[in-house]
This record gives sequence, C-alpha cells and structure tokens, in this order.
Amino acid sequence: MAYPFERLASGFRQLEATSSRLEMINILAKIFSEATAENVHMIVYLLQGRVAAPYTGIELGIGEKLAMRAISQAYGADLSEVEALYKELGDLGLVAERLCSGKKQMTLFSQPLTVERVYNNFYRIATASGSGSQDLKLRLLVDLLNDAKPLEARYIVRIPLGKLRLGVGDATILEALALAKTGNRDFREKLERAYNLCSDLGYVARRLFEGGPEAIENFKIVVGIPIRPALAQRAQSAEEIIARLGTCAAEAKYDGFRCQIHKKGNKVWIFSRRLENMTDMFPELIEGTLKQFDAEEAIFEGEAIAYNEETGEFYPFQVTIQRKRKYGIKEASEEYPLRLFAFDIMYLNGEDLTGKPYEERRKILEDRIKRGDVLDLSERVIVSTAKELEDFFESCVERGLEGIVAKDLKAPYIAGARKWAWIKLKRSYRGELSDTLDVVIVGYYKGRGKRSQFGLGGILVAVYDKKEDLFKTIAKVGSGFTEEQLREMKKLLDEIALPHKPARVVSKIEPDVWVEPKYVITVAADEITRSPNHTAGWDGERGYALRFPRIVGWIRSDKGPEDATTVDEVIEMYKSQKRVEVREGEEQ
Repeated sequence: MAYPFERLASGFRQLEATSSRLEMINILAKIFSEATAENVHMIVYLLQGRVAAPYTGIELGIGEKLAMRAISQAYGADLSEVEALYKELGDLGLVAERLCSGKKQMTLFSQPLTVERVYNNFYRIATASGSGSQDLKLRLLVDLLNDAKPLEARYIVRIPLGKLRLGVGDATILEALALAKTGNRDFREKLERAYNLCSDLGYVARRLFEGGPEAIENFKIVVGIPIRPALAQRAQSAEEIIARLGTCAAEAKYDGFRCQIHKKGNKVWIFSRRLENMTDMFPELIEGTLKQFDAEEAIFEGEAIAYNEETGEFYPFQVTIQRKRKYGIKEASEEYPLRLFAFDIMYLNGEDLTGKPYEERRKILEDRIKRGDVLDLSERVIVSTAKELEDFFESCVERGLEGIVAKDLKAPYIAGARKWAWIKLKRSYRGELSDTLDVVIVGYYKGRGKRSQFGLGGILVAVYDKKEDLFKTIAKVGSGFTEEQLREMKKLLDEIALPHKPARVVSKIEPDVWVEPKYVITVAADEITRSPNHTAGWDGERGYALRFPRIVGWIRSDKGPEDATTVDEVIEMYKSQKRVEVREGEEQ
C-alpha cells in the first residue's frame, strides 16, 4: 500500500520542532510502523536527504537557481517574486510553502502525493545526466510541486537542496526501526551489526521488513558493498598499550588513504574510509589487485601512499591527497604512483572472516598477496614489552611514518566500532596534550570588536557520545582562525543554521546561532580540564573541557559528525595526560 507523502511531511515537521532525542525516536518509530517492505527503504533514504546509500555515488542535489525556477513555474510567480521571498524568509522550502498556500484550490489536490512517487522522481533527478538533463530535473520537480500541499512543498524543495535539517543520526534511525518492528530498543545492536556490514540503512530496513529479525541475525557480507571500517583507540605511551594488550602485533602507520578493496573475478571496487567510491581514481590499485591478489572473491584493507619511484621514498600526505581527483587521473597516477600496504582481510571466497582472530586473518592475508610493485603487506613486528614497542615506534617515526597501530592478536574484526582491539600511537600523541581532537561544530558566536566585520567570532564544539548517540560540548573555540577562514566558515555555518538547539546536542551553553552538527574540525589545546560549563563526560556536577583550544587546519571532509573524537576517548586522554593536579586554593 502506498505511503501518503503528507503523512511523512507531517513527521518531518514534528522532527524539525523537537529538541528531545527520545521524542525523535518515538516520532520515527510511528513513521516506520506504518511503512511496508516496499517503501521503508525510500522513507529511510528521504530522512537522510538521499535516494541511495552514500557508497553508490548517487547524490540527490540541485542548485538554488533551478529550485527557484521550479517554484516559479509551479505556482505562477515571477522569478523576481520568488527571489524577493527567499531574501525575506531565507529558506526556499518556506518560499514554496507560502506560494503553494496561495495557489488556486481547484487543481491543488488532484493527485495526492505518495512517498513512492516523490522518491522515484528524486531518483530520476539524481541520475539524470547529459544533454537535456537540467530540463528533465526541472520538469520532475515541477511535477511534484504542482500536486503538493503547502507542507509537502516545504520538504519537496528542501530535500534535493540538501537542507532538510532534521538532525536525525544513523543510530537514532536504527533504534526507531528496532522499536517499530520488534517493540524492543535493544534490537538496535543487531541492526547496527547488519549496518556495519553493508553501510546502507535503507537496505537494512528493507531486509528487516521483508524477513523480520531473523533476516538481520543472519545478515551476510556482499562483495561490492563496503563494510564500515574498524577504528582504533589512542594511547599516550607504549607502556599503556602493553598494559592493555600484553603481547601484540605492532604495525607501521602510513600517512595515506585508507582503502577498502573488493575483488570479484575481474571486477574491483575501492572505497575510502568514509565509504566513498574511489575506484576510478586509482587505476594502478585496480591493476595491482588483479595481478597480485590471489582470490576469486575478497575484501581487504590497506593504506595507499604516494611514493617517488626514483628514490623509493614516500611522499607526505599533502602530496598523496593530490591523487584524490576526478580529472587528470592518468597524469597524476604517472607522477605520483601509489603503493598499497595491506593490513587486514575481512572476506575470502564466500567466507566471512570478521569473526576470526587478527592473527589468523593476517596469516590468510599474507598467503594471498603475491610479490609485485603495487601491493605489499604492512610492516609489523610482534612485541611483548614496552621497550620493543617503543623501539619499533621510534624506527617508524624516524622514517617519516605517522607512528604505529598495536593490535590484539586474538581480536575479531569489529566493523564500524572504535575498540581497544586496535590502539594507535602517533607522533602527535606524545607529552602534554600535544594530541589533537576532532570536534563537531554545533553553534557559533557573532563577531565582536575587530571580528564584527566577519560576523563570526568563535564556535561552540562538541564530541560524540556513541552510547547515547548525542553530541556533548567540550569547548568554545576562538583562536587559530585566519580572516579568510572566518569568512568562509560563517558562510558554511549559515547554510545549516537552526532556530533551536538540535535534538542530539546536549549543552549548558547557548551560542548566538545553533547549527546542524555536520562539520568536523581539528583542534589543539594545552590540556583537558574539568568544567561545570560543558557536558562531555558529565557526572552530575562537571564535564570535561579544553584549556586554550585553537583550530588546526580546516574542516575535515573525510570525517562525518559520528567520526569525531568520542567522550570515552576524551576521558582516556584526561586520565593519561601528564598533568599536575591543582589543590583547592592554589593558582593554576
């Protein structure tokens, strides 16, 4: 049975208005409880502002000019009127809603919109290409707006513009699906495992609705569909790692692209850390996999890094990053060829290897890679003492590598999670908090004094609480910006500004402007302290905060908000930093 789009739009409005994550889950659960196996994946994708999983590369996006033309044509308004309303309201979705409200009623509701029709039109918009594609996109959008009710028009415009701003995270959707289909929130853990094995929320939802909980419990890996990567915790010293793992493997940490490579016969796919399909960018990795990897079907991981063929030396990341491009690929591959250092294998010839211990997976990987110029095994040693680990770490650093990753010999491959099975030790992690944190921007402060000309004087940032699927504040950052960055950041943040605190943000501080948790930025600080003003690690009286924070570099395009530093990591960093506790009454 078709799902009325009006019902989904009403749910969107409720989600937009709430500042409670629990209420958000209940709203979503109600939406899903009325869905079917034929349309639940469409609803999940539309909630994400998408029509397909991110790894497919199918992006639903139109420009503001095309959206304004569609609104103009659908509602018989001059383009100048649409532009004037946009200037007044600041949201083309609200412009469409207002103009739709004024449209003659006789033709407005002739063909009620369904989720299926909206999704299919958007899919055609996303996949349109070549001559005449812009006209086709315009017609498809106008077609929907012609039959939309005012509230529906708001979201029909916002979705393809990428400005839905519902603040719904993956974990929230999974919990709502669990509640809707099983009545038990705890089933989210099994849904999360399935999601970690396929990186596609829509597909997981459809499998749940088609086959019930049993289909999720028996979920299988599919070659060509990326697995969410395992992630490493961080440590401050070799002693800490040995205390946690005992005898372990220590692998060299290369400063390049993390690549997940899928092979099926003569077909190869390459996915990034964020599961972006990068296959076409790296022709030498495709050729190397076909020549050197001995398997009919496989999924394995490695780090790709550019190197100088003349000297055999590896280039810094600033050079390697130049290989990530859509054009001039052949020339770039000749100038900066890549080598891939494989470090793990998750699937081989029909067998899921993720449950096998690391030591066994590594042996399988070693047996499958043949000698050649492109693929190689990551350098590693087995260590039992802190001195052995420290010596290997120093050797890696001296050769220009980032550091090392220590691995539990008995641990399975834990897809999509940051566990103590893998622990990284990097150059930047040594000494007083010389480590950096990746934080999510959740608000900003308008500039004062000299910075008033930029409209932005600082940002409110948060870290991610994975257990609760919430973002909790840790600092206000006002240092480290260039004037150009202030201008650019103001522009980016205004595009995702919200009228109220996002439902998944926990904060005791009120910025001048709240924003959707979207952008991740790296910050450095002198140390982590306890503070009654921030909510990261809140114990009822105090949370954790950064002392003298400043931004380093620019927005991390390779990380999403859920990839930010976690609350648990902050607590571990606080415990391990070399600091002198200040007694009450003493100056700090």
